[in-house]
Amino acid sequence: MTMTESLVPPRAGWTVDDLRQLPDTGVRYELFDGSLLVSPPPALPHLRAVTLLRDLLLRRAPAGIKIVENAGVTIHGRRTFFIPDLCVIRTAVLDKEGDSLDQDDVLLAVEVLSPSNPGNDLVLKRHYYAAGGIPQYWIVDPKARRLTVLTLDGDAYVDRAAVEPGRVWQSEEPFPLSVDPADFL
Repeated sequence: MTMTESLVPPRAGWTVDDLRQLPDTGVRYELFDGSLLVSPPPALPHLRAVTLLRDLLLRRAPAGIKIVENAGVTIHGRRTFFIPDLCVIRTAVLDKEGDSLDQDDVLLAVEVLSPSNPGNDLVLKRHYYAAGGIPQYWIVDPKARRLTVLTLDGDAYVDRAAVEPGRVWQSEEPFPLSVDPADFL
């Protein structure tokens, strides 16, 4: 099967099960409403932000909370599937069966913007994560050096904070923490 043949969409649209059949070429496959999103591997500024923020959250997470990287998350079934850069989940979720997290498992989703597809994180994922009921969504922008904190209000996110390096943002959710973007940007 060639790469071109493998990317022909199934009649009813793509599902998570179809993704398992695609070749491992080093790209990231995600879905929204059965449509395929393909992203290149992240650049070093992206990796730096993800790694440093993950380490910061790991140091501050209380017992019973885990920080996971690159875990697949289904939203309302198996036709919408994203891979946030980081997720905050309860430890018990790791004992579940299956091939991905469910939207209800995620307390916080974090995406680091990449120059190749910022609209996916700013618009598309913002909409779907909110529709899935994920309580918090953080968008890290390495170029603008900003952390945007969004919290769920009904079925949509509202901007709670836009935090620049040197400023500290504090929250009790998903666990008590103080964050200064200077620590990861």
